[in-house]
Amino acid sequence: MNRRQKATYFISGILAAVMLSTLIVPAMAAAGKNITVYTDVNIYIDDVKLNPKDGNGNPVEAFIYNGTTYLPVRAVSEAVGKTVQWDGATGTVYLGKHTGEKPAVLLKDLKSLTGNGYNVKTSDEDNAGNVYYNSVTPKYPSGNTYLLNGQYSKISGTYYLRENAKNTSYDMTLELYGDGELLYIATLTAGVQPISFNVDITGVLNLEVKLSDVHGRVGIADFGLWT
Repeated sequence: MNRRQKATYFISGILAAVMLSTLIVPAMAAAGKNITVYTDVNIYIDDVKLNPKDGNGNPVEAFIYNGTTYLPVRAVSEAVGKTVQWDGATGTVYLGKHTGEKPAVLLKDLKSLTGNGYNVKTSDEDNAGNVYYNSVTPKYPSGNTYLLNGQYSKISGTYYLRENAKNTSYDMTLELYGDGELLYIATLTAGVQPISFNVDITGVLNLEVKLSDVHGRVGIADFGLWT
């Protein structure tokens, strides 16, 4: 669409946006109200073109409304090297460090640089009878690498032996590496209860997660990163 062309969008609710002055503002549009905006806006940071994307990696556009240029918060956070968190209960966007009651991002939702991610379990039981509603099991190969760029302070979760593998004779090891250095290691086998971990990853640029099990015998609940 040409920059001088107008596009009409139907917007309801709150759009969290960032002005070029970096001031965070909410752009309000009443339900059912049509507003006219200009699209095809190019944004450069230090002469490098910004290509905004949403949380799923899909391209999104900046736009101009009433003389103000709006950008997606996530695109801005990535451009300046800050994490972004959304609190739906309070309608609040957090850029950068925020101490909350839950991780800034779950590892299952973070795109890996290498590896195949995880199988997601919406309900899973461990060998001690605990039920988890947000856990992952490894895929083959079990190693996953993430570019963190020093944005997070810790990684946490609960490493457990699944109920259907409680009598296994194998040893399954979880290893966490930060910039090539071993930060944490834990091993599960029959009779070992779930292990909760909370590992400092302050300043870590490259995180590698290794799970020796590739047959779904173990899981990690609430596997997330904190700012």
